[in-house]
Amino acid sequence: MFSGMMFSQYTADMLIVEQRILSAPASIQSIPAAADQEDFVSMGMNTALKNGQILDNAYGILGIEFMAAAQALDFRGFTNGQGVQKAHAIIRKYVEHLDVDRPLYPDHNRMKALVESGEILDEVEKAIGSLE
Repeated sequence: MFSGMMFSQYTADMLIVEQRILSAPASIQSIPAAADQEDFVSMGMNTALKNGQILDNAYGILGIEFMAAAQALDFRGFTNGQGVQKAHAIIRKYVEHLDVDRPLYPDHNRMKALVESGEILDEVEKAIGSLE
């Protein structure tokens, strides 16, 4: 009970470990093919699939980090900059402040989709200008 965002950290940690595993080059797994007439297989498709998983995991990790940042800002008695205020407001449109324990996987899924959509970045850039 009252674990706060501890399980969110476990989830992010697990995704980071998976990132490390997926980052091993697929080409090191190449084995001879066609009765040893071909000794190199590019593993390009395996690499493309792994890259897709890596990107998907990154959205999840960033979503959890944004949740934690928004929670921290809720406790801070400070006026933040316009960009931070806008990002916080967008996050709070999708995920409520955590004051009583609840299952957080729905919040994780919403935040992952939010990061993937680019809405936070778009809205912050509308408020403060391009970040490029």
